[in-house]
Amino acid sequence: MTMQHCKRSQAGYTLIEVLVGIVIFALGMMALAQLQGSLSKSSADSNARTVAINIAEETVEALRSFSQVTASNTVDAFNNIVNRTQTVQRGGIDYTVASTVTDYYYNPATQAFQTTKPDPDIVNADVKRLELTVAWGVSQNFQIDETQATNGLGTGSITLVDLISSFTTSTAAKVVLNNAADGLYAPPVDYNPGQNPDIISIQLGNNKFKESTTPLPDVIRANELAETKFDVVTYSQNDLGATFLRREEFLAVSCECTLRAPVSGTQSGRRPTVWEGTEYSEGEFVAKPYGVSASQVQSIYCDLCCRDHHDGGTGANDIAADPGLSRYDPFRLADDYHTTGAFLGDHKHYNRDRTGALVLAASDGDRYVEACRFVRKDGFFRVAQNLRQEGLNAFPADYLDDSAEVGDYSDYVTAAVSAYEAAMGSTDGYEQTPPLLTAPQNMSPAVVFPASSIATATQMRDGYVTQQQLRSRGVYLDYMSDDLRAKINCLDAGGTGPACDVPDVTSALEIIPFYDVQLTWLARWNETPNNNPIDVSNEAIADNNAHDRGVAVLQTGYGYSTVSSAVHKGNLGLTGTDPIDPRFGSNEASYNLYALAVDYDTPPVLSSIVIKGTITSSVAGVKAADVEIEATGAQCDRTNTGYECVLVAGATSPRLRIFNYYKPNTVLIGCSVNGNLSTHGSEIGANGWTRFNLPLTQTLNADIVIRVSPC
Repeated sequence: MTMQHCKRSQAGYTLIEVLVGIVIFALGMMALAQLQGSLSKSSADSNARTVAINIAEETVEALRSFSQVTASNTVDAFNNIVNRTQTVQRGGIDYTVASTVTDYYYNPATQAFQTTKPDPDIVNADVKRLELTVAWGVSQNFQIDETQATNGLGTGSITLVDLISSFTTSTAAKVVLNNAADGLYAPPVDYNPGQNPDIISIQLGNNKFKESTTPLPDVIRANELAETKFDVVTYSQNDLGATFLRREEFLAVSCECTLRAPVSGTQSGRRPTVWEGTEYSEGEFVAKPYGVSASQVQSIYCDLCCRDHHDGGTGANDIAADPGLSRYDPFRLADDYHTTGAFLGDHKHYNRDRTGALVLAASDGDRYVEACRFVRKDGFFRVAQNLRQEGLNAFPADYLDDSAEVGDYSDYVTAAVSAYEAAMGSTDGYEQTPPLLTAPQNMSPAVVFPASSIATATQMRDGYVTQQQLRSRGVYLDYMSDDLRAKINCLDAGGTGPACDVPDVTSALEIIPFYDVQLTWLARWNETPNNNPIDVSNEAIADNNAHDRGVAVLQTGYGYSTVSSAVHKGNLGLTGTDPIDPRFGSNEASYNLYALAVDYDTPPVLSSIVIKGTITSSVAGVKAADVEIEATGAQCDRTNTGYECVLVAGATSPRLRIFNYYKPNTVLIGCSVNGNLSTHGSEIGANGWTRFNLPLTQTLNADIVIRVSPC
């Protein structure tokens, strides 16, 4: 019995049991296949919905990227946004995109939007309401494997509703400004005009004004390279307040760069960003010489400055009849450009040798110093054409404090700018023979600012006014292309903004690229006679203007002092950088103020012996412009490029000490370039200074260079 039981337990499955197992397995596989098909179809539906949403967003952004308002057959325009249906295929699936557009107009009477024109003469809607539907149909199948496919995705659609303003940003909603008859539209953004005397509003007409914020320098490295920022704001003013219209953001920066030769067929840098009347136009990439930043410890904008601030090469958008449009300084002389070799057409760049002399950078890999102006375009700073100062004026401390004085100064600026534009005309080639901005005294009738002559001298009197902050302002004008001048001339001839291709503009002054900038703390101040009876401060440029310049202090003695405010006319004027080319002196503007000192104490008696020279630096990154001086037995002043001393009568051991130069882990020293100065005592101080003996005879080339020790 035991044997039989064991045999029966070793027997296999019966046929019926196997068949039942096969049936259960088949049913499970069929259910799994059905589940897989359902999951695949659900996934495909979800994917189709995601793609549809992406298509809708792309369509809205594409419609929002129009470049003009009026309808056009060649470029995207606001008025081209109309009802339409199109088919877009993505991943083998056809999507139908249907746009329903409703125009809305702003009614100033009701201060609300409506679908009918409040005035029959209105051409363009203010806002378009866009209802966008993206749908997919049953004809699309999803393949599961080689033999199976879904029987259609089924129908589906998504709908998106958005507003598109006739401005180029989604947040802009147009309202009539002040209900003015000029028809100007602008975002309803309040603006608080700057305070006199640092920020001056310049009248543009039709209750519109322009003003520049105070330039604020940022010294990237102590005693070295810097960047300076300021904004130019255009706004409208009425009894209810001021409304912001437009802002241009500017930045000037100085950089150390390494020169690179162009690579054939490689677009290496941009053409300059230029003003076109209502906005700046970004330059195209072209094949030309370029540069790379030579230091990691300088402004973040130096990569672009070094790369782009070069001329030469050819571009698809270059205009042969208007070559100045493609150059960073259209007013350079012909011999400032390379005429042969790899750098053909590029303006020349320079470095300094061990003696502090300028040396041409003419080979790939040469170092040089550059200064650039940037303007913000579409959210990014781009290298623009160089700053071009056309006028410089200076004033005593109490001028521009009240509205009448601001009005007089504003009237002069706008009249002078208008005369400049009229003298420029519309002919080609004004780069070679540019007009001059008329000085105040040459206006008709003449404009007389206080302290501009001996007869109008400001007075400083012991016990009353012993100190005052003098003021300096510069008028800048950008290069004006042939196309821009055509728009300006059209407005001057009585044309309307739309007819002159500058919508919402009513006068030429609104589109002439000029701005008035406060330069008090960027100018170099000097007085004659040196230091007496008045001395004017001249400290090295510091962050956010935390330095003194232009502070006139009464010393001792009775008599007149001539005070000069001097600023480089280009980019260097805002960065306080050492001269970077041989033409620095010819590009420096100056303005003389006159002051009468009334103090009856006996001042030092000065001799007629003058000692002066240049101060340069041969050390990368160390600015000679920031070197400061002090003297014994002489009255000395710093200038933009050097210094000047007048010996005190009878001085037997006059000395000059230079200081405020420093480089980590490096011993620097001031050296006499031509041997006309000898050092006295310890040549080097703990913080970087050198003391010289001044000669007792007139010496007009006592040049000094900052150098790595020894001399």
